[in-house]
Amino acid sequence: MAGLAIDLRDAGGGAVTLELRIFRAYVECWIDDVCYAVFDRDALRRWLARPTSVLDYDGVTWLRTYRGAVAVTVDGVVPRWPLADHVLEGLRSRI
Repeated sequence: MAGLAIDLRDAGGGAVTLELRIFRAYVECWIDDVCYAVFDRDALRRWLARPTSVLDYDGVTWLRTYRGAVAVTVDGVVPRWPLADHVLEGLRSRI
């Protein structure tokens, strides 16, 4: 298992870390001790390579904004949060 932490903000502006636990076949999305979603690794890799529309499962949604940025939401925790280019590139190289 490999891991990747993404620093985000909650609706009130507080710091939140989305931890991606990367396994051979899937990627788990954790905040603290709660797993919000499990994605098929190949599906997430393909989506990150060519983000279109929305990729969502359980409580985590990856989306392309109307401005072309990639953003993530975590239900009830993180509203739509656009990812910086270097964060997106890090995701692409690790997933």
